[in-house]
Amino acid sequence: MRALPVLFAALLLLASAAGGAVLPPADGSGGTTDGGEEAGSDIPGLLADDDGPVPQTETNDTDGNDTGESGTDTRLNVLGPPIGQPTTVSIRHHSASLGPASRLETGETTAAIRTEELIAHVEAADTASERNDRLVAAEDAIRRAEARLHERQRQAIAAHSNGELSDQELLVEFARIAATAEVLQTRLEVLAALADETAGSSLRTESLAFRLNVYSGPVREYALETFRGGTTPDRIYVETRADVVVLAAIDGDQYLREVYRGDRWDRSADGSGRDSQRALERTLSAYPRIDERSGSADTLGTGGVTRVTVPFDGGRLRTFVSAGDGDVFIEHQRRDLETFADGDALTTTQDGIGLTVDRSYPAGPVRVTAIDQATGDPIPNASVTVAIGSDDSVEVGTTNEEGQLWLLSPARSYRVTIVDDPRVAWISEIRPTDPPRIPEPTDDGETAS
Repeated sequence: MRALPVLFAALLLLASAAGGAVLPPADGSGGTTDGGEEAGSDIPGLLADDDGPVPQTETNDTDGNDTGESGTDTRLNVLGPPIGQPTTVSIRHHSASLGPASRLETGETTAAIRTEELIAHVEAADTASERNDRLVAAEDAIRRAEARLHERQRQAIAAHSNGELSDQELLVEFARIAATAEVLQTRLEVLAALADETAGSSLRTESLAFRLNVYSGPVREYALETFRGGTTPDRIYVETRADVVVLAAIDGDQYLREVYRGDRWDRSADGSGRDSQRALERTLSAYPRIDERSGSADTLGTGGVTRVTVPFDGGRLRTFVSAGDGDVFIEHQRRDLETFADGDALTTTQDGIGLTVDRSYPAGPVRVTAIDQATGDPIPNASVTVAIGSDDSVEVGTTNEEGQLWLLSPARSYRVTIVDDPRVAWISEIRPTDPPRIPEPTDDGETAS
């Protein structure tokens, strides 16, 4: 069993990291935790849903303004919630807490002990037939655990959409689900190694392994790192409706976006031999502008789920495509902020400040730029505040040495204010652009734009 020690060591490390995670209070508040110790200070959120759920639209008002300074088309389609259906939207600051907080469901020793018990149970079998039976039973247990994770995710998204779960609670639950899926994936690898050493074994774990892949994503990883205190806290955009979630964040100089559409995933479909080619064709069709800018695409999958990875200049797109109707049901985007278009700009000059806001679609990146009109130089360290709708202004950061700050676009009109004491400039009634959505499937299996 040469393969097992390495896999088992990886599981121990993963379980230790998961169990040692430090999470903030579930309600995002300051005050005290259950342990009575003081948690992080309360930071106001940027709410985008005070007026009720935000309906999605299918129009696109930016067709003529989608090129960057170089003239290269920089817009990339996005997967979003179903068109015309209301969603719950917010952008809140998520801070790391150093006080006692919830431990992830997979404790630092429990997962490793259970895997050790599984190995011992399989190896204690008296015959190859009995060993195979125990391997199949263990794989079936992981399959049932994956089904429970799917249901937990569905219930968490629905609860957030109904107002029963806060942003913080939703992200913490996602972190727990992702950590559990990682442990199950590692356990599945252990089973595969045991099966390779078992005479007559027909155990096939690839299909289940791909199902476990759907519970992670770039924004969830970013949120988990924030909760553990490994990165500077920032705002995360959260949008939900029943079995649909959109998450977005800005991490340094990168834009992160992930979308899950449970209504597009046919979990009963088994797939076929041409799933990989069809998944690639569906991805390139849904994101038609990516092919001319991309490197070689990679497809991998089996048993009803195919993952397509398309690297491109300045970023990476990853989709998960369901068998059956062949719909893209998960989108992951990582993009350099500087790859976004400069065409949807609003400008003003007030109090000697030249203020420019490069708009974007809801959850997309917005660039704020402040220039001193007298000298033409950027204004660094200027305070930037945002007010959404009729909400009070909230400080969201300060400009860098280039006089710029990147924000996430709210889902409705907002105001951006620059304060370079004593000077002030602002732009009001900034309307987000309409998202460049990928087509929606219709009832007859065709697609509608």
